[in-house]
Amino acid sequence: MSTVAQPQTRVKVQGKAEVRVSLWDLVRAELTRSRRTFTWGVIGATLVFTVHTIILANASISSGVVKELQWNGNALAWMHMYAGAFAVPLGLLTGVMAQWRERRWRQGGTAWRAVEPRRVAAARLVVLSLSALACQVALVAPVVGHALIVGSGWGPWDRYLLFATYMWIVVTGACAWGMAAFRVLRVIAVGIAPVLGFVWSVVGVVQAERSDWWMLPWAWTARVPLPLLGVHGSSVLLEADSPVWSYPLLPGFLLTAALTLAGTGLAVLGGTSGGAESSAWFVVGLRGLLPGGQATGAQPENVSEQAPVEAPTSLPRSTPQLRATPAARMARIPGPRSAILAMAGVLPWIVWAVLTTLLLAFLGVLHTVYPPGYGQSFLELMGAPVAAALVGITVWGRLQPAWRTLITRQGSCGILTSAAVLSALFLIPVLVVSWIVTVLGDTLTRTDPSLPAVTGPVYGLLVMPAVAFMIAAVSLAVALSTRIVVAIVLNVILVIMGLLIGGNDVMAATWLWRLAPWGWMTVAHQFPERWLEIVLLSLLIGSLAMVSATLSARRAAIRD
Repeated sequence: MSTVAQPQTRVKVQGKAEVRVSLWDLVRAELTRSRRTFTWGVIGATLVFTVHTIILANASISSGVVKELQWNGNALAWMHMYAGAFAVPLGLLTGVMAQWRERRWRQGGTAWRAVEPRRVAAARLVVLSLSALACQVALVAPVVGHALIVGSGWGPWDRYLLFATYMWIVVTGACAWGMAAFRVLRVIAVGIAPVLGFVWSVVGVVQAERSDWWMLPWAWTARVPLPLLGVHGSSVLLEADSPVWSYPLLPGFLLTAALTLAGTGLAVLGGTSGGAESSAWFVVGLRGLLPGGQATGAQPENVSEQAPVEAPTSLPRSTPQLRATPAARMARIPGPRSAILAMAGVLPWIVWAVLTTLLLAFLGVLHTVYPPGYGQSFLELMGAPVAAALVGITVWGRLQPAWRTLITRQGSCGILTSAAVLSALFLIPVLVVSWIVTVLGDTLTRTDPSLPAVTGPVYGLLVMPAVAFMIAAVSLAVALSTRIVVAIVLNVILVIMGLLIGGNDVMAATWLWRLAPWGWMTVAHQFPERWLEIVLLSLLIGSLAMVSATLSARRAAIRD
């Protein structure tokens, strides 16, 4: 009995072959890809925030600043800082970093496989939601554990469990919106998203107790925690007869859940950023823009019916030569090389100029609407610290891709010093102009002999260069020694601590002001006798940070 071999016909497959992979398998793959990334590193950031909060709560009680005591040293009230300033920025940053990771790693080669990008995005969001849940455990568990150790008992477990559940929904939604933001803004979202999230949170807590809160989406995420934590929007403990205790929780839960679902829809429907399909068709679209309508050798790998295109061995004579790179242009310039001139050509001047314009515009509007004191407080507690931190982080962001080559041409000390000098030449005039905008119309001198000759804003200006140098140097050193995202998270925590301590006259009057270096400008404003100590401490910390960055330069080159 013989068998007859049937001829096999080659069949061209239109588009991508469909491969059904279960969502669970995609989630497992995403868990593997997210190891040792910020997706899970954010849990450590939350834990650091919680531990710092517990320490600060105990210090405020022992120093006599806080006298009204509730469960575990007002632990729930201190946790409001997480809901009011920390959760949304951190969630947005986590979502953005997850997408940025995949773009830098080119999705590990999986973008070209026959798996629907939307399902990949859904799996990624599931992992981010698990990370958000773990963050809430890291937030609540240390507080409860500390209460059991000191003998305060379990306390109002129903309130803080509801709070943790609600914040899980909020952080998950923030992660989804972060994924969607990266789809639109790309890597710019790494810096913009946390700032917008912080502004969202601050405006929300300010307007959370309004009667028309349901018309303000930023107030949705800020209203529910108030009765659960027993605080006003300003983190002040509620009075026994306060109407905030009777706020219904269900409307806030539903509105926030709707906001989370909207972000989830945008993140999933948008698919994975920089995926195979978008990249392939982008290449196809560019063909018509090239001479002769030919591609430059880039071929969409996921399109099965593309005819092979031979890359030209040489450029046509009609093709204009590509513009020389800055490094090539510098190589043609005779004479000695200067680190200052080299750094001047690579620092992100345009980005800084845009951010400066936004800062000055906001301060101008604030000065027009409110008294000068509001603008001064914003500049000292938020504007100047955030500006200095962004300068330090963006400097390393520009140097990092070429760092291995740079330190072989020039010593790390010369490179970092040159970048610091150029950054100072830009940052200090910007801060001075911003200060001038805030003090217009305000009194800067006194005639009373029992008082200092000048007012508080002048002392804030005196310490501003030193404090800005400290913040920029620490941000640069942390970004260089670890990761940029670690520097961002550290600055978020320190800005919040500056607001909490420096923005509180009672706490700033005690030794606790030393725990909030990002708020030292407003401390000098309120207590002029401390300005010299603040300057010396700032210069010392900034110098140590620059030395640390120099010593870590070679390790950073090996790591990256």
